Amino acid sequence: MTSWNQEKTGYLSTASAYLLWGFLALYWNALNAVSSLEILAHRILWGFIFISILVFIQAKKRSALFSLISEFKVNTLQFLYIFIASMAISLNWLLFIWAVNFHHIMEASLGLYITPIVSMILSVIILKERVKKGTLISMLIACVGVLIITYDFGKIPWIALSLAFTSGIYGIMKKYITVDALVGMCIETFMIIPFSLVYLLCLQQSNKMYFGSNLEVTILLIGSGILTILPLLWFTEGSKRISLTTIGFFQYITPSITFLLGIIVFDNSISWINWLSFSFIWVSIIIFTSSNYKNKIKNEESQGIISTK
Repeated sequence: MTSWNQEKTGYLSTASAYLLWGFLALYWNALNAVSSLEILAHRILWGFIFISILVFIQAKKRSALFSLISEFKVNTLQFLYIFIASMAISLNWLLFIWAVNFHHIMEASLGLYITPIVSMILSVIILKERVKKGTLISMLIACVGVLIITYDFGKIPWIALSLAFTSGIYGIMKKYITVDALVGMCIETFMIIPFSLVYLLCLQQSNKMYFGSNLEVTILLIGSGILTILPLLWFTEGSKRISLTTIGFFQYITPSITFLLGIIVFDNSISWINWLSFSFIWVSIIIFTSSNYKNKIKNEESQGIISTK
């Protein structure tokens, strides 16, 4: 495959991942009769089944999984990182599903918008990364946006902040996880399978489980696992082929779609102070992205990757 074809594949894979993540709000809304916890439990269960099939049909992936498990004592820290990542992303999924089904999609959109800024803050605190001037300015502007919407709500926008922080923690853990991406995702879902199965068993015992009671709902619940894993696989493939700076532009597809769905589909009303708050967030995103792009160009020039002539 030529370099250009590699890039095109990267663009298509990454864009597909963020587009699907954006439109998932419609999928969760179609399951609004089902409790958020049951949706999450099925999302984990069927996601694990789907990814396990993908791992076991590939000899290298299967071998890597068995090797990691057989050397558990050596890889204890890796399993700890994977467990924390698993808990963080599960909580993130639950919060987003709950936000969509209980009419908090605009706050969820805000959380998705500020996730990159929160991830950068966590990187500074935990990974001790240095902050460039442009990034610091974008962080401060984003904070102003969050403070404005907090004032308008009359309370802390905990859904938005929780979504951003759980996603940020997941990203930080991924920095420490060195195992194969597909194998790591398989173990992530496996670690929380017991919680899902126990919860689903309790629902079954109390005759409160929607799964199996309606064909459409049953199919949608099974499909939730596939729709959880597919965009993660597309993103992984895309990130191998295009730069992080380019991915940075793509990552705002999801919150933008969520924001538009909130207005057009879910009929969320937007006050002028909401628009003001989001405007601060959008300005911070522009500064954050352009600053990172300029820094990348400077680094490439200093390394002789790009000709300065």
